[in-house]
Amino acid sequence: MKKVVLGIVTIISFQTNIFAQADIVAARLMPLNSTVTIRGIVMNGAELGTIRYVQDSSGGIALYDAALSTLQRGDSIVATGTLTDYQTLLEVQPITTHTVITTGNTMPTPQLVTPSQLNESLEGQLARINNVTFQNTGTFAGNSSYNFTSNSQSGVVYVRTGSPLVGQVIPTGFVTLYGIVSEHLSVYQMLPRDAADIVSNSSITITTFPTQSNTTTTGFNINWNTNITGSTYIRYGRTPALELGILNGASGTSHTVTISGANSADIFFLKVYSVNGVDTAFSALRSFATISGSTGSIKVYFDKSVDTTVSTGVNAIMLFHTIDDTLIEYINRAKYTIDIAIYSFDNSNISNISTALNNAYTRGVKIRLISDGGNANAALAQLNPSIPKIASPTTSAYTIMHNKFLIIDAKSTNPNDAILWTGSTNWTDNQIGTDANNVIIFQDQSIAKGYRIEFEEMWGDTGMTANLSQSKFGQFKTDNTPHEYTIGGKRVENYFSPSDGTGARILEKLNTANSQLCVETMQITRTDFAYGITNIFGAGIPTYVLVDDTTTTSVWSILRSGLPSTNLAYYHASGIMHNKYMIVDANNTNSDPLVETGSHNWTTAADTKNDENIVIVHDATIANIYYQEFVPRFTQNGGILGISEIEKNNISISVFPNPAHDNCFLKYELKSSENMQVSIIDLTGRIVKQMSASGNSGENTFELNTTDLPQGIYLLKLSGKDCNAFYKIVRE
Repeated sequence: MKKVVLGIVTIISFQTNIFAQADIVAARLMPLNSTVTIRGIVMNGAELGTIRYVQDSSGGIALYDAALSTLQRGDSIVATGTLTDYQTLLEVQPITTHTVITTGNTMPTPQLVTPSQLNESLEGQLARINNVTFQNTGTFAGNSSYNFTSNSQSGVVYVRTGSPLVGQVIPTGFVTLYGIVSEHLSVYQMLPRDAADIVSNSSITITTFPTQSNTTTTGFNINWNTNITGSTYIRYGRTPALELGILNGASGTSHTVTISGANSADIFFLKVYSVNGVDTAFSALRSFATISGSTGSIKVYFDKSVDTTVSTGVNAIMLFHTIDDTLIEYINRAKYTIDIAIYSFDNSNISNISTALNNAYTRGVKIRLISDGGNANAALAQLNPSIPKIASPTTSAYTIMHNKFLIIDAKSTNPNDAILWTGSTNWTDNQIGTDANNVIIFQDQSIAKGYRIEFEEMWGDTGMTANLSQSKFGQFKTDNTPHEYTIGGKRVENYFSPSDGTGARILEKLNTANSQLCVETMQITRTDFAYGITNIFGAGIPTYVLVDDTTTTSVWSILRSGLPSTNLAYYHASGIMHNKYMIVDANNTNSDPLVETGSHNWTTAADTKNDENIVIVHDATIANIYYQEFVPRFTQNGGILGISEIEKNNISISVFPNPAHDNCFLKYELKSSENMQVSIIDLTGRIVKQMSASGNSGENTFELNTTDLPQGIYLLKLSGKDCNAFYKIVRE
């Protein structure tokens, strides 16, 4: 029986006594903030997170509420909630009631569409697109979008954090794509739920992405796997034209091909492919480098204080207001070429970098410069007008060119001339003299050439004149640079945003922590990073985080609830905390000590829109050098290192007065009598004072003399046989 009430069509179900709109399309037409009741088949489970898409014969809609977490694909449900708009996606949330009617129902038949047909009428429904090819290469990462084409039309796939697709190889051949049609900020996208929603058109597929091994100055092996046996080939060359022809290896499911007879610091482009009968599985174009004949020296500089008492042998170096002078010294050494990508460049109140570049140009050095188009970059006007330079586009299709790198003599016949300068430091007074920053410098020709490839993709040409018609920035770039280098015997990885899945690589390295994780980054706005950090701490691994401030950190509440206050600090010193680095297992040589640093803030924009770069150095010495900078930054901003702070307070305590001058009183209550110990721990984790305390059943008061403590912040630890408590105190 149907009836109309105030212009709203409802239907009464005599089986369930539930009132609902006639169908989902009718519900979608209701005004926002209306209470709607819908009935349909659930199209996804937890693979898309909290959201559930529900479809009936008329259409589909998104439901969002944690109460739906137990719903699975094929559940037939009735749900009531409020119609809302979330970043242009129409959804029902919160859900006030929901009922599962039946389970295990057959999924609706996916609608066969083309990318151009993804629109509002399909939102929330299961769809199918034939003959799809992905434009990205590598492996799927969470919180990432991937462009695809089908019959000359373009579309977008979105993969959320925690999806079963994360870590899976992005297909390189034609596939049939299934997924739920969704919308985000007016962009319609396909949401594949798992690997079964991406069906290869070929019987043989590549199951592990091509990797490099046994790298020397004269060659390396390329390795990959396929799902079934196939013949093994690579097509390769020193250019993307793959002009050197074909090499082959043994047939099987595990494939290896060797490139030999190369030169040091050679970069090869290649495609791997495996053949089974009439079907072929092939990879996208990738590039790999041989080892350079350079020294492999890696130098690190900071513009803020370092604590060499935690050094394991090589002391960190602070360049107080002299990073600009050091940069100029490197520019003065250049013999042939200098390529620069810089976000912010202003000579005011620092040594004149423009003059150094002009002098280099006068002596015959070829200089090219890319700047961010949205910045004033006053120093550019001081450059010789003959020095070619371009700015990144400022149209709505682009965001920012946020790199801060310089490449010197990448193609010199002397491999020791080649220099890569990168890190977090812009070339301005505040960045060099006030804000906390780092610089890392590689004397290595292989990585210098890799960065030059990235530079020339933005430049649009290999010559001195930029080709703006071929120039690519932001989401228009491709993954075309090597990612693995061996520099001075150390493994070094390099990734550029947004083409290389940089955020996924950072998360991947974060999750390798076995004994310690230290994060010092200006911004963290991604929840997957925040939960990744708190999960590391939850696994019992000491974890310490310093961010610039809480106002720019939208995930601060996640970090604050997942980390003790001693382990989470925000920067309140002068200037801004502009570093963007992570240290993993700095003091554990039995693990894989590493540092990740560069221009990349831990944000979605950095990963999916901006031009950014990171390097990951796998080396205990470099990790310890960064740790020497982390200790004073973290402790001076209220963090405390080196304690077993993963123990939870299980005693009720208070301290007064706090701040204290000559003494303070510790009040605590015990359930039973036991011997107690009071420890005073400084910000580096050293116990500076220790004493026994009364441990009577009930309330206890202990007087603590603080006259012998220097002024500062300390952690008071009260411990017994079965209980521990921590309390931060201040000595005035």
